[in-house]
Amino acid sequence: MKLILCRHGEAQDFSETGRDKDRQLSSKGLEDIQKIGKFISKSPLTVNYIYYSPYVRTTQTCNIIQESISKNVLSIPTNALLPDSDYMDILPELKQYTNSETILIIGHNPNISFLGAKLIRDESLYYNLIFLPGTTLVINVPKENFSRGQIIWMVSPNLI
Repeated sequence: MKLILCRHGEAQDFSETGRDKDRQLSSKGLEDIQKIGKFISKSPLTVNYIYYSPYVRTTQTCNIIQESISKNVLSIPTNALLPDSDYMDILPELKQYTNSETILIIGHNPNISFLGAKLIRDESLYYNLIFLPGTTLVINVPKENFSRGQIIWMVSPNLI
């Protein structure tokens, strides 16, 4: 199974409501995620499903990427990807898919970095998996154990 881990784009410092969950992407964040969406659409990967945190900035990230790759891809908001969640809790949900499918997971840091390190089965990698806003990591990992995954590529919008 290919898992694409993506951190939401750069967000505004504050929301009109004052709540973190309502922060929107900044203009740079919008631009960066458009780059990432185009990059994914040009890659050989075909995204089958998108899971994302229901926060505004992750929802915006999902919508922009979905627009680039295919409007027909099913996107699923989940509380398992909230900033204070253990992202490993998303993995049982993914067992229903086949090893030939590609799932995009859009979340927050540091949790998205921890998930990447755990999927590779080297939690010490957490310090080396730098997920700046918009950074995307693709891991090939068997759904049977979600362990010992292989990095396919990792890209930051600043490099595109």
